[in-house]
Amino acid sequence: MIGVIMAAGKGSRLGNHTTDLPKSLLKLNDSGTLLDYNIAILQKLNVDSIEIVTGFNTQKVEDHVRKYSKVNCVYNPFWSTCNVLGSLYIALQKINDDFLFLHADTLVEYSVWEKLMHASGDIVMPYKKKECGEEEMKVVIDAAGRLVEINKTMEGTAADGEFLGIAKFSSSIIPFITKASKELFMTNNLDFYMEAVVQIAINKQLDVRAYDIQDADFIEVDFEADYLLAKQMFKVPVI
Repeated sequence: MIGVIMAAGKGSRLGNHTTDLPKSLLKLNDSGTLLDYNIAILQKLNVDSIEIVTGFNTQKVEDHVRKYSKVNCVYNPFWSTCNVLGSLYIALQKINDDFLFLHADTLVEYSVWEKLMHASGDIVMPYKKKECGEEEMKVVIDAAGRLVEINKTMEGTAADGEFLGIAKFSSSIIPFITKASKELFMTNNLDFYMEAVVQIAINKQLDVRAYDIQDADFIEVDFEADYLLAKQMFKVPVI
């Protein structure tokens, strides 16, 4: 199992906090940064290695993670012109095993990760059952726990909840994800979320599953208010 962390973006919506600092390196607690929290989660899960896709001020991230073993950085030279799918596509060139996908700015408690680690399916995507607004990546789930639809554009009232931004991918689906990503990019558009290829997988009737994390804590750090809340929610380091 490999951990794949998306950490290429600048985090411009955080204003002065990320003028020169990649969002992933924002201080979270006494144990370190947002990135350190997620590396600690993956290490506790005993993944074989961790691939971090970098972009904005990559050298700062590369320098920061030198203290870790089995942690590698993969630079996305197109970070400023592509969306998350572009970073994942670059990472996939180095992956030949089942992998856990996550954003460096998404913090999820360990119990969710532990369940995800042992879940079966081509793709498994945890979600939080809730009322959704415009900003959330929204999901529709069927009675069997399979993902039916995922996007930001659907009406909040049509959604069953919000996708967390973490997922598990089977190694058997990597060729499909790579091919589907390439076909999307060949439309001369690089502005795709990772979820675009998940929707293609759903449409092709691959085994895409979801599970409700119920009362578990998670937060995506997009704005300063999110950052301040994250420091309260996750002030206790991963043990």
